[in-house]
Amino acid sequence: MIEIFFKDIKKEKLEKINTLRDGCWINIEKVSHDDLEYIAKITGLQISDLEDVLDPYELPRIEREGENIILFVRDIVNNQGDEYTSPLAIIITNRYFITASVSKSRTIGLMSNSTVSYSTTQRTKLLINILLNISKNYMKEIKAVKTDLSMKKKSLERVEDMDVAKLIEKEDILDQYISALTPMKNTIESIFQGGYIQLYSYDNDLVEDLLIAVRQLLDNCSTTVKNIRALRDAYQIIVTNRLNNTIRVLTSLTVILTIPTIIGSLYGMNVNIPGEDDKFVFYYIVIFILIVISILYVLFKRRRWF
Repeated sequence: MIEIFFKDIKKEKLEKINTLRDGCWINIEKVSHDDLEYIAKITGLQISDLEDVLDPYELPRIEREGENIILFVRDIVNNQGDEYTSPLAIIITNRYFITASVSKSRTIGLMSNSTVSYSTTQRTKLLINILLNISKNYMKEIKAVKTDLSMKKKSLERVEDMDVAKLIEKEDILDQYISALTPMKNTIESIFQGGYIQLYSYDNDLVEDLLIAVRQLLDNCSTTVKNIRALRDAYQIIVTNRLNNTIRVLTSLTVILTIPTIIGSLYGMNVNIPGEDDKFVFYYIVIFILIVISILYVLFKRRRWF
């Protein structure tokens, strides 16, 4: 789906238009090969320069093709199988600002449907704002994971198998975030330090905020992953202790019940046995068994085997 937006410094809202004009923002979701041909036609790029846009595993990077800049970043997406991030290609030409993604971009969707303070003709500011909004999406997801971890720490004694599975899933999500953010940080530094894009004095603060935000995201991800692993280790210790306690109780019960079983087996033999002519011998045996069981129970209890 192709959408075209335009806003200059005189307008207050982002407008959707039907025809191309200089300074417009072209957004393409669920990119197809036909869309690549369209981009190649309006930008003068070769199809071979754009084929990586279709790769759902493309890592953040930047390259220059003539006067055009092609930038890849990874944005947060709703769970699509085992992938929690998806590539977003940003193509900057002298005439157009183009965003293209193989899936529906959460960041672009929010930006295109909200009030914006920048114009599409300010390509540098538009790029910085897209990257800032992507970083905000990452931060929101990371905070949600940290909040969930805090809740789980308060209920360690009620840990279940499903809790361990969820921790593994959270760790996988954060590992994917780190894999996306690390090259994205390097790419952003290259953009604004390598002369790929012309910066104006009023953009410096936004760039500084962006770099700080990405570095903080990486630090938060790494710290949260460590917390998840520590919590998972705690879960493992708790589950192991539960298993050991269960085995200890069952072993103690086996020992306690073995003695009555032995006595019952002996008196069940078809041979002459002591007291077989005494009509009260059954009661004597039961009392003796109860005494032995009581002694073993008290002994095991004192040794904390129960």
